[in-house]
Amino acid sequence: MESSSSSSYSSASTQLPDRFAESKALAAHYLKDNIDGVQAIAEHSDQTTQQFVTKQAESIAEFIDELVQRVKPSLGKAELENELKATIAAQLNRRSPAGLHSEKTEADMFNSAVRFLKWLCPGSDSTFSKTNEKHVYPCFAELINFVAELVVRPLKDQKPASLDEQPKRLVRSYILNNAKSDKAEDKHYINMALKCDTLNYITGDNAEYDEDSYLISEACLKANDEWSDERPNYPCIFAVVEVESKSSEGAMLKGFSQLVEYSKDVYRNQHNRHFIWGLVSGGSEVKACVLGQNFLLASKFMDVTSTAGRLELIRFLVNWSFCELPKLGYDPTIRYNYKHECFAIDMVNSNEQMPTQTTYYLREVVVIAERVFGRHTRCFVVGRQPPSLDENSDNSGDILIKDAWPE
Repeated sequence: MESSSSSSYSSASTQLPDRFAESKALAAHYLKDNIDGVQAIAEHSDQTTQQFVTKQAESIAEFIDELVQRVKPSLGKAELENELKATIAAQLNRRSPAGLHSEKTEADMFNSAVRFLKWLCPGSDSTFSKTNEKHVYPCFAELINFVAELVVRPLKDQKPASLDEQPKRLVRSYILNNAKSDKAEDKHYINMALKCDTLNYITGDNAEYDEDSYLISEACLKANDEWSDERPNYPCIFAVVEVESKSSEGAMLKGFSQLVEYSKDVYRNQHNRHFIWGLVSGGSEVKACVLGQNFLLASKFMDVTSTAGRLELIRFLVNWSFCELPKLGYDPTIRYNYKHECFAIDMVNSNEQMPTQTTYYLREVVVIAERVFGRHTRCFVVGRQPPSLDENSDNSGDILIKDAWPE
């Protein structure tokens, strides 16, 4: 990846509440802005699979472009509705049914399109302002959810040839926007948050080996009894989206700073996170962000009002549905075990001539990762058998594992 320009952001270029002071300073220090290739981090490592994914993304972008083209000032409201409904019906007829992975109807898809087209088509709705953050939240969320719906509705002549070409998950927005998240230290508001909905193609006795399911969905459900599909919940959040009213330098730094602030709670609640994805928008322009151990990478702007910008954003969103789990920022060696209802941690003994893997079972978390940048050190008390197999319910773990990522 290469940077087309170095970041000139300074920590004094925007106003934020005092609680964001540290996050603002960290964002300014670690930011590498306008980086080529940030979105490519989420591409599938298999070239053939990625070519298939790219075709899927292009077909979704063409669908949305066709909807954009139907929005014309000369059309009345009723005429526009008829045009959009006819386009959606024709496009969905070219695609495979979603099956068990979605219950959305044509009417649902139409309602979703009406919302996000306000953002994609400047001036099409006099009541909408791209500089009003609260106007943008639902539009951005609907666009993300609309793309997710089409991920499981491939063109009939582009059906997956193998299990590898099946989407592994759908990335959707939580229903509530600009909402307080559960499990946050200070209960601050999050503009938008995204979650991963696992698509299970493996059933029966082998279901527990579906990686996404035990790394994301089930782990979240078991981690918090109050888990909700509506309100963002830090044990479950995949990525955070920050919406700013404009794309100026100061506004974008504010967005980056808030990503840093929210990511603290993601690390605090998710013990299997290596890095975190985020999106920051200003007006109609969007940047993809990665918060790693010693960097905050931000892509170039993707303008949703342009064909090229939409394609780039849609391709990025679709990649999230297909790529391997480590590319989402999850550590595959820490996962939730269905059968024993506890977290399992795999460790490899590399000191032996023939490295061996041992699985330990979590008893207690004694050190959590509370900082966004650094080694993300965590410490776990674990045992050699799951707690559910203890003859004595008071039996505790006898091994301390220190988990940290090299910088």
